[in-house]
This record gives sequence, structure tokens and C-alpha cells, in this order.
Amino acid sequence: MGWRFRQSFKIIPGVRLHLSKSGLSCSVGGAPFTINVGQRGVMGTVSVPGTGISFRQHLGSVTPHEPNSAIPPHLTPEPSSPAPVPSPRPGPVPVPTVSTAPVEEVRSASTELLTSESLKELKRVIQTAHEEHEDISGQLATGRTEKQRANQRYSSWDSGFLFKRIFKKKFAQRKVDSETADAKVTELEEQLRLTTVATQVEIAKEQAEPYFKMRDEFAALSECAAIWDVKSYQATNKFRERTTAEKRVDRERVTFALGACDLIQWEQKVPHLQNVNGGDLFLYPGFILYRAAREAFSVIDFHDVNGKCDLVRFQEQESVPSDTKIIGQTWAKANKDGSPDKRFANNHQIPIVAYALLALKSEKGLWEEFDVSNPEHLVRFLNAFNAFVGSFGAS
Repeated sequence: MGWRFRQSFKIIPGVRLHLSKSGLSCSVGGAPFTINVGQRGVMGTVSVPGTGISFRQHLGSVTPHEPNSAIPPHLTPEPSSPAPVPSPRPGPVPVPTVSTAPVEEVRSASTELLTSESLKELKRVIQTAHEEHEDISGQLATGRTEKQRANQRYSSWDSGFLFKRIFKKKFAQRKVDSETADAKVTELEEQLRLTTVATQVEIAKEQAEPYFKMRDEFAALSECAAIWDVKSYQATNKFRERTTAEKRVDRERVTFALGACDLIQWEQKVPHLQNVNGGDLFLYPGFILYRAAREAFSVIDFHDVNGKCDLVRFQEQESVPSDTKIIGQTWAKANKDGSPDKRFANNHQIPIVAYALLALKSEKGLWEEFDVSNPEHLVRFLNAFNAFVGSFGAS
């Protein structure tokens, strides 16, 4: 039957991502018209199917940018050297008392600002697909409810003896309604399939090996006993609060894991950094997907992101994670010289532990920070991250 319950919808073309030493290129669509985004800018290709005839034209330029180091140079080991651990730096450390100092919130800019210039076309395609997909998904949910109701109305008479013989016209209408509802759901399911971004990711061998090595190191990092999203910092009043802490840290436990984002259809799992105070991060080959909400996301070039690793001394007032080293002790209420303030009853010692801080920033406003309980795992991951980013050029 030539049903057309939804008169118009956008068929989303496939997306092919190719990552090589020269950088990331993105092909959108297929014959007769294809858009390719790469180092030379935006190119359009028109071809005549079955003839081998095609025409290619330059449609625009991509703003160039210099690649940035993923981690500080002093954290990059020689190929044969073990991954180094950065030296501890003072604070920040949490304290439970109230401070009047302003709060510095760790948060990225809006998703409208974060997308890299070279990946705006890719974001547009993903966004169009998502909007169309959400629209059809809503209609499909309604259609399935209508189908269930129509099928029940028809089957209740069809399985009986009396009503379908007495009310022949009404029974025939129930049958038509049931068939129409079935056809509507079938058509919407096909439209939903046509509005899903079918993504092919092609990775050259020189980039595949460091990417999957980075993914392996991320899997090890995700096994840390504790990972926190750093939400804000606040300076302490050491004298008033009787503490040696420089700053208070507002943090919340999160999970790192291999996973996928529903915006990108790819058979491989990718590193997924859960984020409380901002968008989740997904590390796909060639770009980072920043997902702040269902309809708010950014696509960021790896070369636009600066990653930093620091070892922090943390006054842990909660339970100490099993994979964390205790490097000192302090007091819940301390004098300026670090000795216990004897004016407070039940004053007790607090362990000082060594955590690693992961900071991810970009000039367009990305700013996310995480504390992890095992510094060695973070350093190995960032070294692998750095090696992967260095294996291909800027898009």
C-alpha cells in the first residue's frame, strides 16, 4: 500500500569519517551529491550515477588552527621510559566549614560556542538527524499506542461469533482501522531508520593503534576506586576556619566507562567521561563529542583541547579509596604551623592523600576537571592520549 501518514521528512545521508596522518575528513551523503570536509575546506562533488562523470567544487574554507599539546611537555616520557608521576602541588583541599570567599565554578561555556570551526558541518548533520529522529520517535510512540488499541478492537470481534455477523459494516471498518494502524507504524519505523546517522569510521593503521591504545588505558583509568567531577573551588580563611587548606573543593562521584552516545551510530565503544557540572564527553576517533543535554551538544577537535595532569595533596575527610596513597596527616582544626588546635574537643587527625587532577580546557570555553584516586593510571592515559593526538594532523 502506498501509505503516506507523514507527508515530508528528511532522509539523513550516511556519514563517513576517515582519520589518517593528514587529519580527519568527513564525507556526508552519497551520489549524486557528496560534501567532504577536510584540511582543504568544504568540497562538494556532484556525480551522474552509472556514468563515472563527476564534478568537484570548493565550497568554503575551514579556519585553521595550530595543534596543541594534549599534556604538558614534562609529562611526555621517552618511548622507552615508564610513565612519570608529576610532583605534588599545594591544594586544593576540602574543608567542611563555611567561607565567605567567592565560589569559582568549574563549568564549560554553552554548546553553541564549543564546536570547532572545522567540525561545524558534521555537527549540523548530526543535529538535523537528531531533531528529525526525535520528531518521528514521538509520532511512532503515539502510532504504536493507536495500533494496539485498533488491533484489540478488531481482534475482540474477529475472535467472536455474533458482533461481526450482526454489525458487518462496523466490523469491516475495525479491520480497516487495524490495517491502517499497522501500516502507519511500519512506515514510521522505516522513516526512523532513514533518519539515523549511519556512521562509518575508517582509521588508518598509524592512527588505529594509538587510538585503541588510548582506549585501553582509559579502560584501566575507569577502574580507579574513585573518580570525582570537580564542580567548584572556594578559598578558605585559614585563621577563622582553623585549617591548613588553601581551597575548598565541591566535588561529586562520577563514572568513567567505555560506551557510546545515541547521536553517533558506531559499532565500537569509546571512552565516556561522565560529567555532573556540564556535558558528558565521548572520545571518538578524530573528535570529542560534548553532550550537555538531549538537544545540546558540541563536536570538538582534539587539537583544540589542552589536557593537564597535576598531583594534588587532598585532605580526605571521607573514606580513603583503596588505590590511593596516604602521604601525610593534618588536623581537623589546625594552627598556622600545622599543630592541633587544643581549644577544640575531639580534634582528630585527617589523612592527606595523593590524587591526580585531570583538567581539559579549550580556547572556545571547554573547562572540565576531574580528580582520580590513582595518579599512575591517569598519567598513562594522558600519555596515550597525547600519542594519539600527535599521530594525525589538524583537520
